[in-house]
Amino acid sequence: MRILFVQLPLQGPNWEDVAANVPLAAGYLTAYAESLGLLDRSEWKILDEDAMNYGSDSAVVARIASEEPDLVCFSLYAWNLERSLHVAAKARELLPRARFIAGGPEVVDGMPILSRSPFHALVKGEGELPFAALLQDVRQHKPLSRIYAAPETLIDLSTLPNPYLAGTLPMKRDGTIHFETMRGCPFRCAYCYYGKNYPVLRRFPQEQMTSIINAASQAGCGEIYIMDPSFQFGSDLAQRLKLIAQANTSGIPIHTEMRLESVTPEIGELMKAAHIAEAEVGLQSINQKALEAINRSFDKEAFSRGAEVLQQQRILIKTGLILGLPFDGYEQVIETFDFLGMQGLGQEAELYPLSFLPGTDARERADEWGMARMELPPYWVTSNDWISGDDMIDAVAAFEESFDVEWAEPPAPHFLREKEGFCSFVDTRKIENIDWMRLNPQRLSNSITLLADADDPESLSRLVRVARDLKRDNPYTLYQIVLLSDTRIPSEKLIARIQDAFVYPDHYYELTHYFSPDPQEGYQTRMFFATRNFALAYRAMEEALDLETMVILSGKTGYNAERLVELLPYVIFDREGIPFDRLYELLTIYADYPSMLIEAPPNLFD
Repeated sequence: MRILFVQLPLQGPNWEDVAANVPLAAGYLTAYAESLGLLDRSEWKILDEDAMNYGSDSAVVARIASEEPDLVCFSLYAWNLERSLHVAAKARELLPRARFIAGGPEVVDGMPILSRSPFHALVKGEGELPFAALLQDVRQHKPLSRIYAAPETLIDLSTLPNPYLAGTLPMKRDGTIHFETMRGCPFRCAYCYYGKNYPVLRRFPQEQMTSIINAASQAGCGEIYIMDPSFQFGSDLAQRLKLIAQANTSGIPIHTEMRLESVTPEIGELMKAAHIAEAEVGLQSINQKALEAINRSFDKEAFSRGAEVLQQQRILIKTGLILGLPFDGYEQVIETFDFLGMQGLGQEAELYPLSFLPGTDARERADEWGMARMELPPYWVTSNDWISGDDMIDAVAAFEESFDVEWAEPPAPHFLREKEGFCSFVDTRKIENIDWMRLNPQRLSNSITLLADADDPESLSRLVRVARDLKRDNPYTLYQIVLLSDTRIPSEKLIARIQDAFVYPDHYYELTHYFSPDPQEGYQTRMFFATRNFALAYRAMEEALDLETMVILSGKTGYNAERLVELLPYVIFDREGIPFDRLYELLTIYADYPSMLIEAPPNLFD
């Protein structure tokens, strides 16, 4: 038997979230199955990381097919659901004898996947026991059931091996370790499915926690993420922190999630000693009526005291806020921002629109609350009886202005020829390169920058025609299209023609920028104008708001530093090709906006 596990990442134009794509579910399933003797280490593998994280849709399909598996198991989350369905359907066409399995938080009663999907069987709920039952059916040559559901009596966590200690997941030097010390949550927040999926609070043995942290220290890991939704819960918190401090011999920074109300000076000192570097804190809102509706509580004074304790210990606090809650209008949202600013927590705050995740109470009550919402992931509210869509965009803009942050950093192009073996940049000024893309969809990356000559109608027309084939083979690719001209700004008609050819409006990355106040609306397909003509660039920044403007800086090009500081266009440059003093000046000007400095290979624009 050959089993292949696939977990597609949260996509970004520069692959910034790839490191977080840890196939923890596969690690737990295989570790438990091996402990029962249902699976041998030689019988399973996780899909090649490079293909999974960087490859196009066709690349992932081809890599799955090349493994010739008997079972292909997908982990489904909001960020990868639609793409996983596409990839599984295409891979199934190439592997008619294989059986396709899926599990994860998207497999919930009432969701379309239960009645229509490319999967032969679905694992619902906590996965270890139902996956073991599925393997037993396979071993006994029984037909697969459509649904394998977790039993009401959940697994005893003392019998569940940890994947890092069992060796089903590697501990990588400088990598991040993700693990749980508990399953379940003492709270029942309406927007979260975790408490419903794990209705009983269970803990892993404490010796497992200390063994993982000690092993991570020995392996030289760079970061530990404790995934408990409420790490602070329990009367033994002080003792747990002392054990963590003893085990964390190399001082690995630890990240966790908790509520601040229970943090005392003693707990703050123990957290510092344990090398807790960051705490994610769910404030959501200070509006008591909104919090009551979603089953949350909030003690303003206790929250403030806890925040002060962690600030004194120099522990970073990332405060989560939810936009679009019931009873939370624009004025109440701004009041929450003001409170957060007074606590000195604004710049590290994270603002999320309310998401109607599968199986949650919020999803069941959406109509009662008058919520207009997205049907596809991320399932966000788009307006409700208390706040309009326009007011939500205004609230995002106020968040950015209040805390001097960018809510959704716009995509930037890259001029890397390859990313982990996959083509990530194509110079379409050469028509043969356009044809190569069409003929080799499996060799492309899932994020591609296309450089095009804005003054060459023949190559642009060819690019638009090829877009149909690219969208068919790789519908979930992210595109950054750079139109190059030193003589004129591309017309609105040209921009729309090219963008419309590549755009995929239902892409998760596109939908998660729905409330961005950016004047250019496209994100999955982002349009750029690049020029060596600084005067033309500055004019484009004033006139062409449907483009991101980029100036090309060479070793021989001079520029007006004051004008650059005033307008802050993207800058394309060759680090080795410009004098050191000019490079230093450029890095100084863009110190707060490093993502707007784009390195390119020498002579690319000659």
